[in-house]
Amino acid sequence: MTLKKALLACTAAATIALTALPAAAETVRIVIGVGEGSAVHYGVEAFSKDLAARTNGELDVRVFPSSLLDLRQTFGGIRDHVVDSGYMVLNLFPGELPEAQLPIELAMLGRNSYAMAGAMSEYILTCEACVQERLAANMVPLGNASTGTYGILGTSPMTTPEELQGKKLRAAGGAWSRWAAAMGAVGVSLSGNEIFEAVSQGTIDGAMNAPSELTSIRLIDVAKNVTTDMPGGTVHGLDLMSVNRDFWRGLTDEQRRAYMDAAALANAATTWKFAADVASNLKKAEEAGIAVSKASPDAKAKSDAAIEADLANILQITTETHKIQDAEAKIARFHELVKKWEGLLPLDREWSPEEIAEVYRTEIFSKLDEKTYGL
Repeated sequence: MTLKKALLACTAAATIALTALPAAAETVRIVIGVGEGSAVHYGVEAFSKDLAARTNGELDVRVFPSSLLDLRQTFGGIRDHVVDSGYMVLNLFPGELPEAQLPIELAMLGRNSYAMAGAMSEYILTCEACVQERLAANMVPLGNASTGTYGILGTSPMTTPEELQGKKLRAAGGAWSRWAAAMGAVGVSLSGNEIFEAVSQGTIDGAMNAPSELTSIRLIDVAKNVTTDMPGGTVHGLDLMSVNRDFWRGLTDEQRRAYMDAAALANAATTWKFAADVASNLKKAEEAGIAVSKASPDAKAKSDAAIEADLANILQITTETHKIQDAEAKIARFHELVKKWEGLLPLDREWSPEEIAEVYRTEIFSKLDEKTYGL
């Protein structure tokens, strides 16, 4: 064999060997600005496994902790492509995402977290102004998750109008602050990592939060009473799947479809875990000697009236503060979506994350065109 033939043979063999090797997986960099063990971590883990399966290992996920980017820094981190994706609480960014604030302001409609995540996802992904404001920030939205329904985690009973008078309660946003004022209490704005210290030191009398926070921020160590059905409401602007637009453009059509279908599971699994933690935490609370109660009929009636009366405030806030055009029609649309999703995912049966995800895929994600969406 001549030297030339030998070299050609070696080159051919090397080419065949390289062709036989599997393509290197592309890493999706996701930052989660909350502690491990959270419902968000649970959802991203489900997403990671599902995405790897749907892409035959072409896309894998690496999760970065809050030491890289905290909750307030994540928006800029995704926009500037420091990471490919990350967990954002959308109500932290009213200036950057005003259109997204309208359904967030309607927090008190939240009685069914599966439905609220579905309604929020469908609203955002089918609202041209909502999508455009995200694209302008170099991001592509891919749905939302929701917390469980809010109760009162307090250091004393708060089930009657009299017991609520003058109480200082942590409020997650404007809807809960307005509710507290209508009930004779005081809403106090605190970040999640400040709640435990404020309650334990007596700075506030309790927190309006989902009972999942009994363990996630250790309120089970300081709370004495839980009111389960008041004030109600959900934080459904939990965005853990939005991606950097340049990253999105770099995926193939098949990878974008797989990513959307896996994102549906991430939103479903996160929401499911929040709801599951509410149920398990209420059992743990009773075992720890914490009184678990429902609101008195007169307190519930007063609460329902306050929530109904607040709808006029929401129209004014979304129009004047967030500068939303056609706010009244958009508020009506979100109401309709909540009713639709309460019918699709009723609470009269048990749901698995996979079952919830399949409804999200059928009703929302299957209707997005992976060849054009977000590009």
